[in-house]
Amino acid sequence: MAEIAPLRAGDPAQLGPYRLTGLLGEGGQGAVFLAEDEPGHQVAVKLLHARFSGDPKARSRFAAEVAVAKRVSPFCTARVLDSDVEGDRPYIVSEYIDGPSLSAVLSAEGARGGADLDRVAIGTMTALTAIHQAGVVHRDFKPANVLLAPDGPRVIDFGIARALDATGTMSSTAIGTPAYMAPEQISGAPVGPAADVWAWGATMVYAATVRPAFGQDSIPAVMHRILNLAPDLGALPDPLRGLVAGCLSKDPSLRPASQQVLAHLLSLAGSLPRPGAGRDAAGSEDATMLNQGAAAAAESARLLSSPPPPLPPFSPSRNAPPDPSHAQGSSQPHGLSQPQGSSQPQGSSQPSGLPVPGPPPPGMPGGAQPPGHGAQPPGGPWGTAPGGPGWPPNGATSPIGDLTRPPARGRRRGIGVLAGAGGAAAVALVVAGTVIAFQLGDEAKPKPPPVPVGRTGGTLRISATTTTNTGGEIDPSHSFTGTDRFLPKQLFTGLVDQAPDGTFRHRLATVIKPDATCENWSITIRTGTTFSTGEAVDPQAFARGWARSAGTALGAGPVLMADIKGFTEVSQGRATELSGVRATASGLEVALTSPNCDFPARLADPVFAPVPRDAGKPDNGAYNQKPIGNGPFKLGEYIRNRSVTLVRNDAWALGKTRLDQVTVQLNSDTAAARAGLAAGQYGWVQLTSDDALAVRGQSGLTTRPMPFTRMLVPLTARGPMADRNARLAVSYALDRAKISEVFGGVYRPAHGLVPTAVPGFGTTRPCPSCDAPDPAKARSLAGQAGLKPGATVRLYVQESPIYQKMAAVVKNQLESTLGWRIEMKSTPITKYADYRKALVAKDASGLAFYAWGPDYPGPYTMLWSLLGSTIVASEKNQYSNLAGYRNTRFDQLISSALRNGSAEARTGLYRQAEKTALDDMALIPLLYDGRGALRSGKYVGLDLDYDGDPTLSTAALK
Repeated sequence: MAEIAPLRAGDPAQLGPYRLTGLLGEGGQGAVFLAEDEPGHQVAVKLLHARFSGDPKARSRFAAEVAVAKRVSPFCTARVLDSDVEGDRPYIVSEYIDGPSLSAVLSAEGARGGADLDRVAIGTMTALTAIHQAGVVHRDFKPANVLLAPDGPRVIDFGIARALDATGTMSSTAIGTPAYMAPEQISGAPVGPAADVWAWGATMVYAATVRPAFGQDSIPAVMHRILNLAPDLGALPDPLRGLVAGCLSKDPSLRPASQQVLAHLLSLAGSLPRPGAGRDAAGSEDATMLNQGAAAAAESARLLSSPPPPLPPFSPSRNAPPDPSHAQGSSQPHGLSQPQGSSQPQGSSQPSGLPVPGPPPPGMPGGAQPPGHGAQPPGGPWGTAPGGPGWPPNGATSPIGDLTRPPARGRRRGIGVLAGAGGAAAVALVVAGTVIAFQLGDEAKPKPPPVPVGRTGGTLRISATTTTNTGGEIDPSHSFTGTDRFLPKQLFTGLVDQAPDGTFRHRLATVIKPDATCENWSITIRTGTTFSTGEAVDPQAFARGWARSAGTALGAGPVLMADIKGFTEVSQGRATELSGVRATASGLEVALTSPNCDFPARLADPVFAPVPRDAGKPDNGAYNQKPIGNGPFKLGEYIRNRSVTLVRNDAWALGKTRLDQVTVQLNSDTAAARAGLAAGQYGWVQLTSDDALAVRGQSGLTTRPMPFTRMLVPLTARGPMADRNARLAVSYALDRAKISEVFGGVYRPAHGLVPTAVPGFGTTRPCPSCDAPDPAKARSLAGQAGLKPGATVRLYVQESPIYQKMAAVVKNQLESTLGWRIEMKSTPITKYADYRKALVAKDASGLAFYAWGPDYPGPYTMLWSLLGSTIVASEKNQYSNLAGYRNTRFDQLISSALRNGSAEARTGLYRQAEKTALDDMALIPLLYDGRGALRSGKYVGLDLDYDGDPTLSTAALK
């Protein structure tokens, strides 16, 4: 029962027909009294403080509280019974909840655990889901505002809650309780339901530990930790621990929605009780909450068909607006995360990404394929980005989280399926009579990488960005981007890997062979190799590792595995094995849901690595932070957010590394790291965008192009860019070499859409307007498009150092060359959803900065994701064809390429598709990204690999 204090001197005895009998509590806005109505029923009466009664704004807020509370389902809060907000003493009457607050129970009885903690988690998230479904953001969710009623938790005090506006977010001031405030509340950024999800996560930590997740000393210290440090999750157990970690992502776009959290909690709780089933009292309470949760999550039912929320990516999908130059972070070798934390578009029951393009099936105008899952690049010229999703992914960082990702799951988008068989005559649906095999030769034995001249022994100390996974996972199933991907590459060896030029090389696979349709693949695996513990690396180990990755929403599995049969069942927890992956005596038989002759190119990703039997389920935290692998190194010591020690693995199948040990210092201060390298403290320092000009020409600097292209997206649906001549005029007016100089020349001028780092696209493409500026031709084309000097053209840009630098140069060049008036439309880098919404709005027109890269070394997820006709972006989906481009020939070329068994022929078809788009100037390429590092002259065989990571397995002391 709630503690009731006697009335104080000055407290009213009567308000309208209600007789006040005691004081329940008091806050900054008003006091809450226990009262009785005329029939004698107990009610709670909230009275606005007298000092506010004459304040119109305070009265307005008080009235709004009534309206907000009435919108919320009554089972999850205190139902409003009556109110008088116009009288001399404004008050609100609600039902009286005869139960203590969660904070009082925790203070009196200590931390919750086991079923008690589960009940609190499900009950509070059920209430929060109902609140959000009513279009309300609470903004002060905390243990003191949760009442533990006999029929389940109730959430009270909507005094600072607000109804969502039309944009789905709302303006914010730093209002709330500091220990439970989300970073965006502290920083004054717009606040939406994600802030309540954060507060719920912080509340669960407190419920399980009776310690605030970010400390309980001074308010400035707590706020600093919230903004910059990882939460202290204490003894919070799995699987709730992983879910809460995702809810405490610094980036609100990477947190799962309340519906997703509830869906995951309900799936963990098991089936709902059957009506009439005999249960004890506790079971009855569980049943009540589960059924309330099911009712509140009617909208969430659809989410149960998706993987549990990525707690990034690259969602995420590994698709995100680049530019982490405002925060230190990890490189993103692949794409990032899909907006809104979902691995599939709204209303789609299919996993998203890698759709097989082609004409739409009958009865589905425009097609219904989900989007491709391409990627957006790391932010700086050096390709670095803050870490983020743990979902990451599905995106997965610096302590502040990856703010460059779109509202997405921090993960990359999943791989889609063929929308239908319609239009089969337009494209080749099979590899006509062709059977292709990727194999090593007669000895069927992988060759170790060439060993550079150098001596055996010694330690290499490197500086790298901090890990992005909020749970600290470094196992392959949680691999997504940056350091979280770099480490599993050192600890695990898979079927293939990528050479620095992006081509793949066999490692433990001896043959990778498709059937005639490229839907079914046979993979022969080398025998006799082991993990570092001596356990055999057999086909079952690979099948086990793939299933583990498919069941992890936080890694790249949802992006790269969603077209493997059985993925949906494993990702939803309804199966533990992929039905499309069968381990045989000699290898794996893999069945896809649609043809894809590019399939082997993704197998270099760590999510396809084998794992030992002790790896357990995807939420096995002990293994995830101390994985046992079969790579060139094994884990020596791992101190989260500080350092990782890698030790030579003498059981490595491909030989032995020359180095005894590598110490990876997880460091966000690259200036200090650069000084450490000069002093001999480090042998390798990963660079960020802020270092570009400072290290230009410095001894030991190594750079390489990365698979990401920065571009201008012309919005072709309406406005000036609907005319092809206008788009060409823009391209001819731009001096890409001068734009490159802004970034120290590390971002190189782009001559095509597909990055030069992608195999087969390293040469200049047929894009005359990209090769050199031609002001006279630009002005002529602008005139043909009817855009005379003085014409106004919008330029959409995200507010980040990189984009703002680019925008300043582009604006100047277009205005000086063409005489146009460039109208800048800026959006904060943290608000990708708002940026995208502006680009797909009905009145959108002009040009927009964007960046993208493929999820694996191939052009398919670059071209189709951005330009496929059946995946044009709109407000109702999350597709990435923002240009609104539609071209039948382009679609047919991509579809034919995906089903062609010849790698050379596929590349030729993709190049034709790119030329088709460049002829239309469907996208205007600007720059290719680059990566940089400083290395000591004491080492040989140490360089940047395809992902921009150091080549540790070939490094040696001179």
